[in-house]
Amino acid sequence: HPPLAHPSELPTSMLPPPPPPSTLLPSSAVGRLCGGAVWRLCGGGASSSAPASSRSAAAASGTSSVQGRVESAAGAQEAEAPVLGADRWGLWEDDASDGRRFCVRLCARGEEVSGRFACREEALAFQASRLRACVGWPRRPFDADEAGASSVVERDPLWDHPEELEPLKEYSFLLPPSARARQCGHAGLSGGAGWGSGGGGSGGRSEGSGVARALSMEQVDSFEVRGFLLGLPVLEPAELERACADFDLLLNDRTHRCQSDDAKFRAAHTLSRPLHQDLVARLAQHDRVLAIVEDILGPRFVCWSAHLFCKLPGDPTQQPWHQDAGFWPLSASRALTLWLALDDVDASNAGVTFVEGSHRLGRLPWQRTAATHCLLTQEIPDVDLLGRAVPSVLRAGEASVHCDLTVHGSAGNTSTRRRAGIALRFVATDADCPWAGLFVLPPWLGLGPMINGYRMNGGCILPRGRASDPRGHWKALKRRGGDNTARAARKAAAAAAASAELQAAAA
Repeated sequence: HPPLAHPSELPTSMLPPPPPPSTLLPSSAVGRLCGGAVWRLCGGGASSSAPASSRSAAAASGTSSVQGRVESAAGAQEAEAPVLGADRWGLWEDDASDGRRFCVRLCARGEEVSGRFACREEALAFQASRLRACVGWPRRPFDADEAGASSVVERDPLWDHPEELEPLKEYSFLLPPSARARQCGHAGLSGGAGWGSGGGGSGGRSEGSGVARALSMEQVDSFEVRGFLLGLPVLEPAELERACADFDLLLNDRTHRCQSDDAKFRAAHTLSRPLHQDLVARLAQHDRVLAIVEDILGPRFVCWSAHLFCKLPGDPTQQPWHQDAGFWPLSASRALTLWLALDDVDASNAGVTFVEGSHRLGRLPWQRTAATHCLLTQEIPDVDLLGRAVPSVLRAGEASVHCDLTVHGSAGNTSTRRRAGIALRFVATDADCPWAGLFVLPPWLGLGPMINGYRMNGGCILPRGRASDPRGHWKALKRRGGDNTARAARKAAAAAAASAELQAAAA
């Protein structure tokens, strides 16, 4: 396959102006913008655990001149107490008049640090050094594991996007609209007409109220601090019964031909063309779901994908610690996942566990996972240093919601209980697919097929139609005709009949 066009080959009008040459890191240090070499700058030429005198000597000898420049710049930024937007956390770029347009604002275990820098590499080095200083993360540099083998991993071709898109992405968590409105001392940031009352008992609201209506102010504040919410009621009993029946048909359609447990476990984790399924389309447009999403993202958003997450009893598959934002090709971290439980979920049947406050640390690099049975090949190490791990406890019909920068994962299901749920993926439409319009991708090159086919913005559910995205970047899905649930039922009935005939013939 021909290589993907690198951003350096694009017309300069499409790219931000480059930083001054004196602030650039060596190409070997830039490597992976959020991983490997750049993050090793927290230790520079000498180990970060070495005495200050050793590091000073290394800097004086010239072996750590870049690190010395980054540390001195970081100290200057902190001393000046730069004024940064109080409405976001992470790393982002603005139009600062003094040229220091790369902003960093982090909250590590309750300690807030911030700074402004002239180039992205210095901002990333500051982020790494603060994480090392505040919480001692990571315990080991990312260059090698205990055996000395390289721990830098390639992007997963099934779930990920090409490395070349990384410079076009921004990793920052933006506060929910009602929280931003309160910061500004007024309500009116959300705009747009509210959802009508419907399933789940959610009511409407006046246009432009800027007031959360599905979530309480306490829940909005909790989401801002923790990065997730648990136990949100969504489905009424009758709705849950119907959803479970439809889900069972889809699951049977995926697994009834599997010849082994491993094949069945794998099939239960996937769903072909998820947004075309009637069950997914119905849940993605449920009034209660839309109200929750609007309270966090604002009124303009789309559902760009969904995923069937079903861990059958005995399924050993793990989901290593990760941030969704690292895999998704979005220009900004403006996405969330609403995980709707169809079974009762807790730690015993492999419920998702979240790392509290991890969404306020920016993008975190990964290393090769040591898990044997896993969906992802990468994992974020030493998450116990980053925040408290909180396991999900959900009743069937309830949902959790987490932002795309929140670190989370799940263990294998060693219980005798199934753990089924549907993950609905939403994104605010002020974010783009950064490759759209910049790269012409053949169908076999581009996004991992498990993200959403190969065109993430090419077929979405727009709950308000064109009002969901007045710019038109996110395209409406062209659904197949007919009832997919009915087709699944017919397939299941045919399979059952064929199995009965075989058993009768064998008898």
